[in-house]
Amino acid sequence: MIRQINVQTGVETQREMTATEQTQVDIAVAAELANAPYREISRLESTVTPRRIREMTTVAGAKWVDDLEKLIAIERAKL
Repeated sequence: MIRQINVQTGVETQREMTATEQTQVDIAVAAELANAPYREISRLESTVTPRRIREMTTVAGAKWVDDLEKLIAIERAKL
């Protein structure tokens, strides 16, 4: 179902999606799902800041990096 609002009149209409529109939505959703692991890997890698790198010399810092690498491996397995 597609909901449209006429910006001039403010009138809302609804109609069923055409097969082409549904296919476009399906493709967009599939692309979003396929790209999600890449975005998550990028987000996780961006948390490795200079401060975190300095903290890697501590036990807690080393554990944090190990945990982060495990999370990244999980995301890579989704690809």
